[in-house]
Amino acid sequence: MLGWNKNKSDHPMADDKAAKHFLAELPAADSFKLLEEVSFWLDATRTAEGLKPLRAYEIVEQLDAVARPHQRKLAQEFLAGGNRRQRFQELRIWNSQVELCRQLGAAYEYCLTQVLSGASGSGTLKPLTPVLACRAIRALALELKWALLRYAPVDPTLWGRLGTLYAQAEKGRFADKSCVVYAGMGPESTVQREYLKALMLSMSATDSLLPRKVEVAERIVADLCAHFVLSAERGKGCHYYVDLAVARPPARLLGQAASEPTMRYFGPGTGCEAAAKLISAIANSGAIPSDMNLGGNYESSLVTDVLHHLARYWAPMPPARAQERRRSFVRLHVVHDFEDIVAIISGESTDLTFSESIETWTVENESEGGYGAVITQTKGDWLKVGALLGIKLEEGAAWGVGIVRRINSATGQQCYVGIETLAKGGARVKLYPVGGRNAQSGEDALLLPSSAADSSGRGELSLLMRLGSFSPRQSFQMRAYERDYLLVPKQLVEGGQDFDMAKFRVMQRAA
Repeated sequence: MLGWNKNKSDHPMADDKAAKHFLAELPAADSFKLLEEVSFWLDATRTAEGLKPLRAYEIVEQLDAVARPHQRKLAQEFLAGGNRRQRFQELRIWNSQVELCRQLGAAYEYCLTQVLSGASGSGTLKPLTPVLACRAIRALALELKWALLRYAPVDPTLWGRLGTLYAQAEKGRFADKSCVVYAGMGPESTVQREYLKALMLSMSATDSLLPRKVEVAERIVADLCAHFVLSAERGKGCHYYVDLAVARPPARLLGQAASEPTMRYFGPGTGCEAAAKLISAIANSGAIPSDMNLGGNYESSLVTDVLHHLARYWAPMPPARAQERRRSFVRLHVVHDFEDIVAIISGESTDLTFSESIETWTVENESEGGYGAVITQTKGDWLKVGALLGIKLEEGAAWGVGIVRRINSATGQQCYVGIETLAKGGARVKLYPVGGRNAQSGEDALLLPSSAADSSGRGELSLLMRLGSFSPRQSFQMRAYERDYLLVPKQLVEGGQDFDMAKFRVMQRAA
């Protein structure tokens, strides 16, 4: 009788009864703990002894299903948190999601390898080959999206794994075979489409988008993927390339790139035209088309902004810089809190007072409109696309106002930050609701220097205000330079993480 159970696995989900008990014991009330448990056992499934390929797949599928609602819950929390989200909570969500995606992708890769290698007992899984590849690619594409959401470096192995999965699908002649990836979760797909989603999202310049816009961009990419093209030959609509055999990210075609048998060319195909039609439909109806699956409720203006962004960067020629960048190696002082910015730019503080708030960044290029700086990881969680900055060159005489337009993390220790200069200088003013002039109701704002348009006799000015202060129906009384002015709102020029920048018309001035 010795050795009677030598083929029995010690995995806690080795049979249906054990699996049911195990899943019931998972900490459903704690999403973080549950995802941690699921990630651990996904990894264990690939190394457990005595598991037949079919049983391994069933375990992975069950763990995938139990984790899915918790993934969605934490993702919604991440996107809804905004500035209120603490760095610890943000990192906790991000780490749990990335680890789950990584392990889930690896688990489905393992199941696919079992089938393709003809492992004993894998024959029953052969009809699911396209599903296994699609799920593996989708998990890795989700890991890519989480990196983009935090402007973090992409795992260098990810593109190699994706390339291998697609190469296996081509070799097995199932790359374009339609399948239901997850029952009840969207239309049928193919391995090629899933791969194209990841490729096109990576080429969509998401480093200049806020996290909510990155989320919408990913959804639009999925919605338009039927328009995208991928081929072994260069052709119309293919502006980019990727090498299936090399663990490198895809890139835009420049000139006559060397061609290898493992290179694939891809691009938006007719995706730009489809994006233009969606923009037109939203403009005509004022609403997002009902067949657009964005996974949540978004303002039509936000969706239109993202569509315009994608159409620009998917074009045969990428957007050109408005101004020439010059190489420059100087130091830039930076302040990031709204109150500190207003105080230091208006000259009502000293560098000494703000010494702990000021950071010094290294500028590597500049133009008339801004700077490109390389920085080490910051201590706080404030650095995002759209963050307002007080900026001053180390040898400069005055502080100005800037905004973060782009973040690109090359490594875990350093990242590149693109800064647009909004104004050079400014003056602190007080804003009061019309008819409500008292010390308690006044709000600090920054009066920005007049542009050529503002000073052309139209009686307009620009104000930097605290987030949520602007309303198209709210007029203000402004106290500036010991005089009072009545301001009528004209338009919100920019809304950021902690500020509104708006234009007002000056209607009257008190003596």
